[in-house]
Amino acid sequence: MGGVPGEGGGLYPLFGRGQDARPVACGEKSPYGRRERLWGWDSVLPNGLGGGDWSEVLRVRKSLLDCDYASGLEPLQSPPKKRNIRVQLGFVIDHSRCIGCHACTVACKSENDVPLGSFRTWVKYTEQGEFPSVRRGFSVLRCNQCEEPPCVDICPTSALGKSANGVVEVDPNSCIGCKSCMHACPYDALYINPSSGLAEKCHFCAHRTAIGLAPACAVVCPTEAIIPGDFDDPNSLVSRLKRERQLEVRKPEAGTVPNVFYAEVSAAGIDPGLTNQSHGSIWSEDLSGERADAESFRAAETKAREESSARTVYDVPRKMLWGWKITGYLWTKSIAAGAFPLALLAAWNSADPSTGTLKIGASGLGALLISLIFLSLTGLLLVLDLKRPERFLYILLRPNWKSWLVRGSYIIGAFGGLLTLALLLELFGLELGRMPAMVITVALVVLGAATAGYTGFLFAQAKGRVLWMRRGMWAHLILQAGVAGSSCLLLAHSLGLALDSSAHEFMRLSLGVTLALHLLMTLFEGRLAPKNRESEYHRTSQLITRGPYKVSHWGVGVVAGILLPLALLSEGPAALAGVLALVGLWTEKDLLVRAGQALPIS
Repeated sequence: MGGVPGEGGGLYPLFGRGQDARPVACGEKSPYGRRERLWGWDSVLPNGLGGGDWSEVLRVRKSLLDCDYASGLEPLQSPPKKRNIRVQLGFVIDHSRCIGCHACTVACKSENDVPLGSFRTWVKYTEQGEFPSVRRGFSVLRCNQCEEPPCVDICPTSALGKSANGVVEVDPNSCIGCKSCMHACPYDALYINPSSGLAEKCHFCAHRTAIGLAPACAVVCPTEAIIPGDFDDPNSLVSRLKRERQLEVRKPEAGTVPNVFYAEVSAAGIDPGLTNQSHGSIWSEDLSGERADAESFRAAETKAREESSARTVYDVPRKMLWGWKITGYLWTKSIAAGAFPLALLAAWNSADPSTGTLKIGASGLGALLISLIFLSLTGLLLVLDLKRPERFLYILLRPNWKSWLVRGSYIIGAFGGLLTLALLLELFGLELGRMPAMVITVALVVLGAATAGYTGFLFAQAKGRVLWMRRGMWAHLILQAGVAGSSCLLLAHSLGLALDSSAHEFMRLSLGVTLALHLLMTLFEGRLAPKNRESEYHRTSQLITRGPYKVSHWGVGVVAGILLPLALLSEGPAALAGVLALVGLWTEKDLLVRAGQALPIS
């Protein structure tokens, strides 16, 4: 048979190379031995899936089968329904053939209507050496269709999931635009569509693969450098290449089990830690602001160690996704989680055994209102940071229980509910037995600690931001809640919230102890890198301790925010110590958010 009808005939080969309209001749060879279709002959379907001529489909399928055997070739990929096993689509990208033409990028944007400034696949240029001995490398970057995708685990509404063919897809009806998936991805593969406010990514051209067509990027590649296929089919071309050639993946240490493999790619092209973007770019805007400062610091550090570094001379633009709203969320949550639990601990005997009433007094009521107000602000900031804030209830109505965003939301809700219950008990003078009163007290303290600390586990799911994956962050956040709560109550005392002498002394002691432990953990942060991500963690943490953020960190966060308050607690006004501690906490949380996003991750 002569081949498969092109556009005029209404049928396309799934993985035929070159333009769609070009017929694939029987037995025609490509640099990889043949022109491959995704599921072989069994997957050629009528164009559009509706109203097609099924007799023609069967004829073409038989023609393709005859073609395979006439050419002496077994089908490179068995149809999944015949193999009765799972499917895992992915790519092999052969950089010995890539010419950096960006055809894949343009085809992807055209095929999927990708908005200006966003990318599902892109080409990065890196250079090594000095004139006249300079070598340029290309790297085609995209979603890795991971077998253990962190974006799926962190998504609070199950908007991301693995489809039957192994591709990670986004459900636009569930996405709330929280951007957590973008931080979870170590490969920078997701973006927010500015028109819809929804997350989008490469879906392997699902509308094409569903009808037997190759992804647009593979079809247009002029050198056949992009080879798609099913890695779970041992007979597929991509499986053979994986077995027979030395292939590499991006960031295997992240534990995501990626399904995009690279042949003969420059190490600097797939490891952002080996390259630097501070030397200027071709055909693209230079870095500016904090990201430029971070890259300049890294370049200076590399030069000081007399090490050579590759240069990124072309890449797509990236923006910081989280800003002051997330800093504010961390700060207000610390105050809310610390204020009333500390007031309860200061009044440990508030459960009166004679009346059974949970008595918290005027100062306790003030602390309770502080916790409620700042917890409300925490929720408001979280909702405002969503790109689709009208969908915020999806977190509760469509929960993904693997996500710490969901778990944290329920923890905050439970804490807020108990705070409200305590407020009602106090306002109406309702009596409880001593045991119920103690249960509520213990529950409030435990939920306060959980409210403060759950973000440490949430950040650990953000595998794209290694600084946030710091071991023991949950404990540090609880200590910071102690600092924030005691500082706020000492400040409120000076403004009219009358703490009795024992409660005031307890708050001074609490602030001193938590500040000292906060200092200790701050000084040891460099040794708390997540397992297998140590080098990436140290590169980022040094931005705070030695790089562009060092003045804010040491000057405001440590000296003004910890050391001066400790000195004032012994011989000075406690309220001033509290103000300085709160300023220092804001600074440290802000640096954590900003520095974690300062360096490129792709």
